[in-house]
Amino acid sequence: MAALLRPARWLLRAAVSPRLPLSLRLLAGGPGRPLVASCLPAARVRLSAGDRLNQARLYAIVAEKKNDLLEENTSRRNASLRRDPGQFDWALMTFDNSVRRTGRITKWLLQKVFDSTCHSGNPGSNQALLLLRSCGSLLPEISLKERTDFVHKIWDKLQELGTVYDVSHYNALLKVYLQNKYEFSPTDFLAKMEEANIQPNRVTYQRLIAAYCNVGDIEGASKILEFMKTKDLPVTEAVFSALVTGHAKAGDMENAENILTVMREAGIEPGPDTYLALLNAYAEKGDIDHVRQTLENVQKSDLYLMDRDLLQLIFSFSKAGYPQYVSEILEKITYERRYIPDAINLILLLVTEKLEDTALQVLLACPISREENQNDFGSFFLRHCVTMNTPAEKLADYCKKLKEAQMHSSPLQFTLYCALQANKTGLATPLIKALKEEGFPIRTHYFWPLLIGHQKERNVQGIIDVLRGMREVGVEPDPETFVNYVFPSFDSVTSVRAVLQENECLPKSNSLVIAEVRSEAVKGNLDFVLSFLESNTLPLSFNSLRGSLILGFKRSMNINLWSKITELLYKDGRYCQEPAGPTEAVGYFLYNLIDSMSDSEVQAKEEHLRQYFHQLKEMNIKISENIYRGIRNLLDSYHVPELIKDVNILTDKEKIDSRKTSQLTSSDLESTLEKLKDDSQPIGDVLKQLILTLCSEENMQKALELKAKYESDMVVGGYAALINLCCRHDNAEDALNLKQEFDRLDSSAVLDTNKYVGLVKVLGKHGKLQDAINILKEMKEKDVLIKDATVLSFFHILNGAALRGEIETVKQLHEAIVTLGLAKPSTNISFPLVTVHLEKGDLPAALEATVDCYKKYKILPRMHDVLCKLIEKGETDLIQKAMDFVSQEQGEMTMLYDIFFAFLQTGNYKEAKKIIETPGIRARPTRLQWFCDRCITSNQIETLEKLVELTQKLFECDRDQLYYSLLKLYKKNGDWQRADAVWNKMQEENIIPREKTLRLLAEILKDSNQEVPFDVPELWYEDDTHSPISSPQPVDPLTEKELLKACRQRRNRDAYNIFLKAQRQNIMFNSDTYRTLIQLLLLKDNFIQAMQVKDVAETHIKGFTLNDAANSILIITQVRRDYLKAALTTLKTALDLDQIPSRLSVTRLIQAFASKGDVQSIEAVQKMVNGRDSIGLSNMVFINNIALAQMKNNNIDVAIENIENMLTSGNQTIEPQYFGLSYLFRKTVEEQMETAVEKLSIMAERLANQFAVYKPVTDLFLQLVDSGKVDDARALLQRCGAIAEQTPVLLVFCIRSAQKQGKAPVLKSLFELIPELRDKEEAYTSTMKSYALDNDVPSAKMLYEHLTAKNMKLNDLFLKRYALLLKNAGESVPFTEPPESFEFYAKQLKESREIPS
Repeated sequence: MAALLRPARWLLRAAVSPRLPLSLRLLAGGPGRPLVASCLPAARVRLSAGDRLNQARLYAIVAEKKNDLLEENTSRRNASLRRDPGQFDWALMTFDNSVRRTGRITKWLLQKVFDSTCHSGNPGSNQALLLLRSCGSLLPEISLKERTDFVHKIWDKLQELGTVYDVSHYNALLKVYLQNKYEFSPTDFLAKMEEANIQPNRVTYQRLIAAYCNVGDIEGASKILEFMKTKDLPVTEAVFSALVTGHAKAGDMENAENILTVMREAGIEPGPDTYLALLNAYAEKGDIDHVRQTLENVQKSDLYLMDRDLLQLIFSFSKAGYPQYVSEILEKITYERRYIPDAINLILLLVTEKLEDTALQVLLACPISREENQNDFGSFFLRHCVTMNTPAEKLADYCKKLKEAQMHSSPLQFTLYCALQANKTGLATPLIKALKEEGFPIRTHYFWPLLIGHQKERNVQGIIDVLRGMREVGVEPDPETFVNYVFPSFDSVTSVRAVLQENECLPKSNSLVIAEVRSEAVKGNLDFVLSFLESNTLPLSFNSLRGSLILGFKRSMNINLWSKITELLYKDGRYCQEPAGPTEAVGYFLYNLIDSMSDSEVQAKEEHLRQYFHQLKEMNIKISENIYRGIRNLLDSYHVPELIKDVNILTDKEKIDSRKTSQLTSSDLESTLEKLKDDSQPIGDVLKQLILTLCSEENMQKALELKAKYESDMVVGGYAALINLCCRHDNAEDALNLKQEFDRLDSSAVLDTNKYVGLVKVLGKHGKLQDAINILKEMKEKDVLIKDATVLSFFHILNGAALRGEIETVKQLHEAIVTLGLAKPSTNISFPLVTVHLEKGDLPAALEATVDCYKKYKILPRMHDVLCKLIEKGETDLIQKAMDFVSQEQGEMTMLYDIFFAFLQTGNYKEAKKIIETPGIRARPTRLQWFCDRCITSNQIETLEKLVELTQKLFECDRDQLYYSLLKLYKKNGDWQRADAVWNKMQEENIIPREKTLRLLAEILKDSNQEVPFDVPELWYEDDTHSPISSPQPVDPLTEKELLKACRQRRNRDAYNIFLKAQRQNIMFNSDTYRTLIQLLLLKDNFIQAMQVKDVAETHIKGFTLNDAANSILIITQVRRDYLKAALTTLKTALDLDQIPSRLSVTRLIQAFASKGDVQSIEAVQKMVNGRDSIGLSNMVFINNIALAQMKNNNIDVAIENIENMLTSGNQTIEPQYFGLSYLFRKTVEEQMETAVEKLSIMAERLANQFAVYKPVTDLFLQLVDSGKVDDARALLQRCGAIAEQTPVLLVFCIRSAQKQGKAPVLKSLFELIPELRDKEEAYTSTMKSYALDNDVPSAKMLYEHLTAKNMKLNDLFLKRYALLLKNAGESVPFTEPPESFEFYAKQLKESREIPS
């Protein structure tokens, strides 16, 4: 018998023998019994649904409460935590998010946290412990050896950086050794601890025993156990479990089984861990019979094995070479939701161990694809198979099986994507062939990742192999492939051609030739380009060269070459074969050339461009009028208007619109006009042309004289032009007279928006206030188009009046604009109401105007400026009044931020410090960012520095974002010294800077030729191919237009492909375009793609955020995918940005939490949206869902008691008639929560009978009817007859039911139960609508005949619907069909019901 087992038996017979070891007396329950670790059954406590893995918190030292850590050195740990809390919290949160989401940590993430920890320069004890513990079973995608190498690397590096290890670190290292099956010498390990002056504890000895047992060394384990007796350390179940493993490893299964008997004799009941150790031992022997027997014994006991344990048993069978028993164990797994991550981790581990077939077997048994409708659940398996170099034949077979099982929609394409991404040429090539055999088109860009890998190493042979592979599958490399992925690895294009010819890889098309031209053009070698274009005999599209030529032109300032190349492309038919012709092609090229330059470039090259344009003119090259306008606008924005006339000479005058062909001067036109008049010919057209010409010449006096002379022949267009001319010349009197004459000529005629705005401006400016208001009224009456630019013009009109101090003008014009609905009462357009008083120095009136705006429109325009003025003037009473008002209306937090910013702005830093240190104040990112942006715009360095300084201890403050804003201001001023000081301050505060912050700081230092003291992170989306066209391009109008068009047409795949193409070309879009694309992708349930676009947008555009609509759709998508925590975060982000998420999105989130029984999260949402009435969320949503969540948690009585209290207490927040419980009743009935339904029924009847509250019982009755439980509804109606009297509620139910198909039987059942309801107008109208939806003509006829027999007066909406139903069925209509539309009669019916009788 084994050394440990035999003395235990002796002890049971002779417990008093003094010669026996103390440790064995402990096992036997002798005098040392109090030290036995546990005398209770080691039953496993069930985990909550949120605890997906026991090990999820193993690394979280602050949250770990296991007994095996009670004896470790906590004081040193706590000191470390105090020293570096920010770094530790960040790392903990990063790992915690990963484990919660996936149940594992990736090597990339661990490496990132490790690098960040090392970069901090002073890693603490907690961080070391966190990293060490993460190198074990949390890394299923990494081989055991690689995990162990990683933990050694971390150990050595952190020790080198000065981390002081204690016993907890050595224990963590031991645990990792055990998880990684690493064989080591426990004796040497103890010697190292002794050398480091670290005293082992109970956990150390337990794990050393496990280490001996893992290799079957029972003698070594005995020595450790013997040593434990001298320390009076208790023996736990973990030791016995290890001994089971030890005996099994030593080949002694009899004694392994007997350990359970020894445990019981020692007073310790074997727990699940012990049984699992025994099961694993049997599995490693392939003994399925004993496995079955042991599982039966566990099932009969009070214990139970979780899915996680059975998954471990599967691994043991598979690893030992007995995969034939896996299916039997899989049948015993329940696949509870919280164990799906465990199944995924087992699959990954099996693939890592080269047991892919078993991994697939486990994957196919997972039910998640059917539960969550996820068609790509197998992606993680395929990706890891690629990582582990699974043979292509196997992968193709796996893909076939996953597709057959509907676990992946496109497995072969995804596998190829993974292989290409991992640069696995040998794997990708057969996969491409397999894909081609299945009939899928093979694209050129599939091969780019392979070329990139070889390009980095300048592996010419690798590149040739890829090109040969492309040829084998019938794909020709395009010019972009050569330019970006082939040429960089060769010294010259000539050598490329030679190598390709030698390997028989020369393309059949002219793609290599085009690529060569593009490559030389980009380098600025325009001589080569010109020579090629002159000698070329093949057709070549101008568009294919445009981008390269633009870069070449910018890098070569040889204007003669510019002109010659442009002339050749313009005049040679080989290069302009597009339908638009050379005029459009060259014109668009010129536009793009100028658009690609910055304003400083254009200004510097002004003379070169002028010379270029004139040479083009001499070559008789022309551009269209439209393109000229675009170039003119560009040059105007670049502040080089002098160049406009030089571009104008290129305009093709012959192709200008026929309406503009007349080039006659005003004097010519005047002579023509007089001649026509003398000959009694019509002069209307010539008069209009002359008026327009004089207006373009800004000759107002002459134009007015001409109008007076020929007033009888004036037309509407002439008056419109004159009105606009007078407005431009600030001539209010004539403008008004002309407008009156215009109206007399044609009262229905409408001016364009800009002319109306011009009239309002000039009339208001000259005191003709009522006339200006009349113009605004006319704009409303004639439905003039109001754009954002129009609203901005209104603001400038009001602001101009405010700056002139015209209080009444501002007030009346603003009121007219808002009242007429020409603009919403926004903060911006209400600014002038306050500005006019601030300009006059009337601070009480300014404050009163701000307060009045809030009372009317719920906005506070210029409150910050008003407060600043009040502080400067020392108006304490008014300051107090303002703060009281803000606090009362918007909350104390808003008030504190308002006064804080005002004190900062006015330099009262001591007062600002007192405000920001107010207990309970929290960071508000949106408000802080607003003030930062204000400081940057107004270049207030000291103010922004004080903001950053004073908010150092502000709770939940994003310090990195504040420092980023400060760096932006320093960059604006070129102040590298202060930027360098910021770097030191961030390190002092232990802030982990984001990559964008580091890049900005590096940019500031580099611009001033200073050394950068850190590694500059690269943007993840930057191409590492050293492509000559790698710098980010500005917005490409054509690409953006194409993307938006795809979005409008709901072509999500096309839109996303355009985005990917733009990414490869480094083309950026503006914020609205990104938001539109994200919104479309979310609507089409392309969640992953939408998040990728969002990440790119956030990287490209500083401060990018989704708008209300996109965030709402994102919340709905996250809820649909069961990402509830992420959805809650999205909601919080949207609300922090003062956005208004849709009512549907918030409701869906609340309902999802209710279905999980998560009361706390529902209450968190309620707190978030409290006071935000604009969302339109009823309190009943929370009441219903909180009650449902409580019922899900079996707290039915609590839920019912809460509802009753709300309806019967004296302080009711919701009137009983509006207290709707339909949703709660529906969910409980649908989900067959019989107990809940029964108790709700009792509650509803009690409320009706004792308190006369009939809404709940009526809702329950209607729900029973709707769900087809007519007998139950009838019984309820008999018990509570008052239900039949709740006519309004019943009719609302009819109307809502009629909006869905298939509800006619429900309405029929309702009318059978309550017959008097049938003849109500709402009831029979709803019934007819329901029949129409179902195309039920016979039933509709019966209803019509029933109503006409009773001489019921039928409304037009009813008749219209019935007539259309008959006509669609090919039957005659027995009455005159109402002629108007459905909308007309619906509106008419609604208005008739609103008129009081």
